[in-house]
Amino acid sequence: MPHKSHTGKIETVDSYKIYEKELNEDNEEYAQLLIGSYTHRDIYRLLDFAKPTTTAGLEAAAQNVDFISDAMERILTKKRLPNGSGLNRRLLLRFVNGIGEWMKVGSSPPSEKQLYGYFSNFALFVAQCLKSVAASNNLHIARLVLSTEQSNNKPDDSNNTRRIDVGLTTCNVSALVEHVSMGRYVDMLCIVEAKQERALDKDGLMQLYIDSDSLFLHQLNRQFLWGLTICADEVYACMMLNDGLFVSPAMRISELAGRKMLISWLVRWSMCPDDLLGYDPTMHRVTVHSDLDVAGSDNDDVDDIRYRIDCYDDESMETIKYVTKRTIMSADDILGRHTRCFVATRYSGSDAYSSATEVVIKDAWPPTNYPPLEDPRDEIKLLRKIHDTFKNDAPDHIYPELIVGGHVRLTQKNRSVIDTTDAIFKAAGVKRIDPPSDSDADSAWNQQLLRAHRRTLMSPVGHSIKTVQNEAELIIVLAEAMRCYSSILSQCGILHRDISTNNILVVRDGKDTIPRGLLIDFDLAVEVNKHKRSARPESLGTMPYMSIANILNLDTPHTALDDWESLLYVMCWLATVGISSDHRVADAELENKQIKHWRIGTTKMIADAKRTHMHSSDNFQFSIVSRYCSQYKLLPCFAIALYNALFGNNNCPGAYLDDDDDEDDDSSDDDDSDKSTDGPNDPLIKRGAYVDEIVANLEGVLEKFKRKAQAVFKL
Repeated sequence: MPHKSHTGKIETVDSYKIYEKELNEDNEEYAQLLIGSYTHRDIYRLLDFAKPTTTAGLEAAAQNVDFISDAMERILTKKRLPNGSGLNRRLLLRFVNGIGEWMKVGSSPPSEKQLYGYFSNFALFVAQCLKSVAASNNLHIARLVLSTEQSNNKPDDSNNTRRIDVGLTTCNVSALVEHVSMGRYVDMLCIVEAKQERALDKDGLMQLYIDSDSLFLHQLNRQFLWGLTICADEVYACMMLNDGLFVSPAMRISELAGRKMLISWLVRWSMCPDDLLGYDPTMHRVTVHSDLDVAGSDNDDVDDIRYRIDCYDDESMETIKYVTKRTIMSADDILGRHTRCFVATRYSGSDAYSSATEVVIKDAWPPTNYPPLEDPRDEIKLLRKIHDTFKNDAPDHIYPELIVGGHVRLTQKNRSVIDTTDAIFKAAGVKRIDPPSDSDADSAWNQQLLRAHRRTLMSPVGHSIKTVQNEAELIIVLAEAMRCYSSILSQCGILHRDISTNNILVVRDGKDTIPRGLLIDFDLAVEVNKHKRSARPESLGTMPYMSIANILNLDTPHTALDDWESLLYVMCWLATVGISSDHRVADAELENKQIKHWRIGTTKMIADAKRTHMHSSDNFQFSIVSRYCSQYKLLPCFAIALYNALFGNNNCPGAYLDDDDDEDDDSSDDDDSDKSTDGPNDPLIKRGAYVDEIVANLEGVLEKFKRKAQAVFKL
């Protein structure tokens, strides 16, 4: 799993894994942040988020809960089951011993492995009862919820060393009621974490949050997650939404009411619609079965699990279906936008991959302060403006061309509604409320950001910037992407504000052709003009690449210089960690490089580190450039030229006020905490008066090195 850095409260970013110890520490720090700032406890209404949506379904669920609870108590106390119950006592006895042992653990804490078994027996008891009820009463049960057989195991599709305690998965009602293999994250309903003690905050929730990241990474059609934490004889259900984590009251297994409540959760998860389990009803999972499914395509370039996606266009008000081919980006964080990107082709009546024109689908949940269709910062509106500007006067560079753009539509009570966080709360009968304007103020659990689910289809199709083969290709791709950036800013009046490795793609017309760079992701972009510059947003973005002023949220407008500064950081990061797999540095080696301070620590620590590194050309060369991969010859010169154009302007040189104070770059970043900054003479503020001059110099540097790179490429 890519390593994470965190900015503000909710945004997280992808980078490269540094090393296992640091990764674990960062995960724990992040989980503690989630527990301290985003977790709401004792939410009694939480069960309503997983209820059947019809009156008949609710009544049937309540009857099933009463029926199963009564059956469990009868068998636990060795009483007869009612005549005509349809239950097979022999089958249920397989599970009841573990439940009985679980009821006694308050006085004698068991091992975690024992807890896994107790919970699994409980879940299988409920599933067996539901299966019998469905058969005898002809009652519709959507699914059985079964537990995994192995405990403390690693799923087959895991890309890290983490092991999970127990997983819950769903099966058809006709399936045998028994433990299932651990299998893959992609097949799990939720993760169950078990701890010996009643220590919800310290252990249970922390591990659940850390491990649940992987569900979002692998389940590309998941809108929100469920999870369970077992702390000795107490069970907590947890719902993980974009901006909040909601925990139920404790269900104490030693008490009848606690057992009945856990039965209620398992029954409702078995009977509610898929979307209330967190699955996107407009994304239908498709599994590749044979080579015929991918005819005309390189099978190595096709995901084994794909999705048929409904794409609604706000302008034409039509829905067009597409089938994904491969995944470009997957959400791997509980909170935030949950951005996913796919390469796809138009659905032609078959889920088999076709040779039709490929497009890129972007699926995301950005926040909005407006009704979704009225949001002036809607990425769809900005992409339409770019399309309309360039359609009759096409530039000589590639740019993101919008094909379909719209808000995802759901059907609720026979009405078409836009998929938002409001819709999720409304399905539970709960009203979402806007959070308080003071981010430090306490808020109610239902005070959550309004987020709108948007889906865009664009061309051309690109690949990750990490697919460049050498430094010449990297320079060409960065130069082309920034030409696109400058053109969109000057002709469309749109400032991007989030230059990062994720947002620059490599586009190739053929195997041996010179690659081109494509700038994507206008979620943070805004419309500006020369007379009205962009106000600085809250410090959101991709931490290693954020400008110093953006990290510190300085009282100065966000200008093109912030984005050019981000470009410099992107290039430095790639030149340090290696631009291709052949050049990638070892984790331990990267730990010894100063650039690690661009992503580790508080925002002030990161900003101070960047200020020190950027204060003078000598600092920059010694701390950063000298640590590039040794095989690069063009990139060091390119970096120094960009630095001189950006930080070397005579009117606002460096990154600190005290120009004469040259710091030893191997010293602690904390030593710089007393430097005078963030005033009218701060060079990062002063440079706002010289934007056009500095940008012209930067564009000249880029064009010069692009020509050099093209010459190398032709050789």
